Formats: sequence, structure tokens, C-alpha cells
Amino acid sequence: MAPTVDARTVLLDPRDSSSTASLPHDNLGANLNIATWTLTGAALIFLALRLYCKLSIRRGLWWDDYVLIAASAVLVAQTAMLSVCVHHGFGKHSWDITDWPTYLFVSNITGVLSITAAAWSKTSFAITLLRFTEGWKHRFVWFCIVTVNLFLGLSAIFTYVQCTPIKRLWDSTVPGHCWSSHVIISYNSFSSSWSGAMDLCLAILPWTIIRRLSLNRKERIGVLIAMSMGVFAGLTSIAKTATLDGISNPDTIATISLMILATAEISLSIIAASIPSLRVLVRNTMKVYSVPHFYRYHRTDTPPHSSQLTRSGLSSDRGHLAIPSPARKESNFSDFTDLSSPLSSPDSALKRNWPGTMTASVLDSGFELQHRETTAYEMAAVHKR
Repeated sequence: MAPTVDARTVLLDPRDSSSTASLPHDNLGANLNIATWTLTGAALIFLALRLYCKLSIRRGLWWDDYVLIAASAVLVAQTAMLSVCVHHGFGKHSWDITDWPTYLFVSNITGVLSITAAAWSKTSFAITLLRFTEGWKHRFVWFCIVTVNLFLGLSAIFTYVQCTPIKRLWDSTVPGHCWSSHVIISYNSFSSSWSGAMDLCLAILPWTIIRRLSLNRKERIGVLIAMSMGVFAGLTSIAKTATLDGISNPDTIATISLMILATAEISLSIIAASIPSLRVLVRNTMKVYSVPHFYRYHRTDTPPHSSQLTRSGLSSDRGHLAIPSPARKESNFSDFTDLSSPLSSPDSALKRNWPGTMTASVLDSGFELQHRETTAYEMAAVHKR
């Protein structure tokens, strides 16, 4: 994200104090640090919540989690290097920067880290979708993964191969040559636009998957919104493309908005990839121990009595299992298979087939009903308190 070679030649021309006296001397470095570290902190909070939710229900981590952790680590490194850039003058006007070689050296490292974090954060969400897609959708997700990493990877590589020798990239006094700044800007605009387009595609793809699941309308809308948060990352990536011309601006303060949008894109990608996993946290916070649309378990303190089925559901000394209308019907206790046997395992499935409805076994003391996320099926499980 550093100024290009043509601009550096101008920027490195010495100026005396009299020639800059009438020029502005703004310093946006502090504002830049606040903005980028706030975005980075928000991304880390959502990542931590994602990992907590997965580990708390013993689901373990998968490749998408590890890639997202790596992307977050690179984001922290990018933001830290950006703070180093601020220390060396980023946020000031070009005529107020004194140590140009160091500033440009750190700036190019920051740019490469930013590109890497963007590619990996998008890859993580795509890997998640691989678990729920098949056929042409599965192949399309792989297409997104390969092309995004290829095009953004080339952007990172071009940062360092554009100058021969490479040292000329941060020190224009070194003899050599560099590519035209228009080549770099044009390619970066293409790769950034492609990245944004793939974000939008990956955000829309879950709609074609979730609409086939047997969820009620409220849950369906919630899942769709959670899985489509990548739209904001895509729009940010496209907006970032419009600021890439600032790279060729002789005044480095023109690239402030570019770096903020770049950090926002990565942070939003990490947040978007984390939100779908937070349903467990939301449920626990609201103390909803049920499988929506099917039945709900309520603990009771009533004295022991024989289990019985009524219009409101199944009652026992251990609690109440509400059976949803219109499937409720009166029936004898004997109509249910092994209904009185307690569940003694944390992973015991509760659903049982019964003509016209769904019901469940009586819960053993010390266990509670908790909704478990699976693939296309809604399942319930008991978890020891």
C-alpha cells in the first residue's frame, strides 16, 4: 500500500522549511491507530466468541477455524506494522516525513500482510461452506477459494517484484528500474474487485442451501442473515477499490482511507465468518433449552408420579415435554415405545417417531435439554449440568 515508484521520486526531493511553511501540517496518525485497532479488536472478540461456542459444546475445531485464526494473527501483525508506519510518519503529509526509506520499507510489509489477511479470512468462510455444499455449488466454492488466493497472492508478489533490484522499492537512490505505477494500480483494482465479487457470491450461496432445510420462518431468516454477513465485507472491498488511486498520489496522507477500508474489509470478513457459530451463545444467554418448532422441556418440582400424556404434552416427575399443535392428541401411555426409560448419556437422541407427531424420552435427573446444531436436521441432546 506504499506510494509507487514515480511518486517516491518526487516525495524524496528535499524541501527546506521556508518552502513548506505555507503548506498544511495535519497529522491523522492517532485517528488511524484508533480506527484500525478498534476494527482489529472487534474481529478478535468475535473470533474468541466463535471458538468459545465451538469448544463449549465439544464440537472441536476444523480447518476453517485454523485458517481464520491464522488470518486474525496476520491482521494483528498488519495493524501493528501500521502503527510502526504511523511512528515513522504515516498520517502526515509527505513534506513532514523525514525517514523515507524506513517508512517505505515498513509500508510495503504492511501492504503484503493486509493482502494475506484478506485472502485467508475469505478462505475460512469458503471452507465452512464446503461442508454444506455438493455438486456444482461445491465446485463453485473451490473456484472462489482458488481464484481469490491466486489473484490476491499475485498482488502480494507484485509488491516486491516490481522493482529491480528489490531495494529500490524503498530507496529510490539505488540504481535500477521499476514497473509503471499504472500497472500496479490497475492489477490491484482488478484483484480487489474480484475479491469483493466473490464475497458477495459466497454470501448469497447459503440462501440456496438453507431454503431447503426444515426450519421455521424465524429460524430460517436468522440463519440466512447470519450466513450472509459477508455482503458487508464484499461491499467494503469494492469501496476500497475506489481509493486505490491514492497510491499514486504524491501526498501519502491520501492513502489513509485506503488502509482503514483494508482493515475494515478483513475485520468484517472475520466477523462474518464467526457470527453463524454464535447461535449457541445466544441460546444459552436467553436460557432457551429447546428445539424450536418441535418441543420444549420444562423442569418441575412436583412430587414423583406416573408419566402421562395430555393435550399439553408429556408430564412426568422429571419435567414436561410440550408437544406442538396441531400434532397433539390424546393417547394411552402404552402407545409410546420405551417412553419411560431415562436418558443417561449426554448424546442420547431425544426424537422418536410416532404417528402424527414427535415426542421424546423422559429426561433423567441432572440433565437438561439443549438444542444441538447439525446439518439439515434439527436434533436435541441432553447435557449434564
